[in-house]
Amino acid sequence: MDFNTFDSRKASETPRALHLKHPGTGKLLYDDGDESKPCRVLVLGIEGETGQSAILQSQRERMKQDRSASEPTPVSDIHDALVKEISPLITGFENVNRGDKPAKAPDDVAWFLALQMIGGTRGQQSFAEQVRAFATDRAAILGNGSAS
Repeated sequence: MDFNTFDSRKASETPRALHLKHPGTGKLLYDDGDESKPCRVLVLGIEGETGQSAILQSQRERMKQDRSASEPTPVSDIHDALVKEISPLITGFENVNRGDKPAKAPDDVAWFLALQMIGGTRGQQSFAEQVRAFATDRAAILGNGSAS
């Protein structure tokens, strides 16, 4: 058996399509309800060079913050940190529009990830949470499964 098929570091540098789910209902999203037009985001895996660089940069920024250990971190700050960390992993969109124009990477990535906040109830994942879960799902990145 050729174990190169398990090289998730290399596979993480090839964008994979995440079929988006409605952030409230969890149902798969389609453009105009047409099942031949899934709403998808092209995502790199976290284990690749791009993903590792994004994590390292995010960790460096967090270390620079001067926060007292007793001071709570607002959810909005946690969400913003997540957006910064995963933004470099999005390479494109399919059937995702911003108004009447197709969303494009990298221009519309921050807008897309900020449409909801993290922390919905069970089964309600924001788009940012969906991207993060997909990017860290080794089966999705290796092409042996799907996180969507």
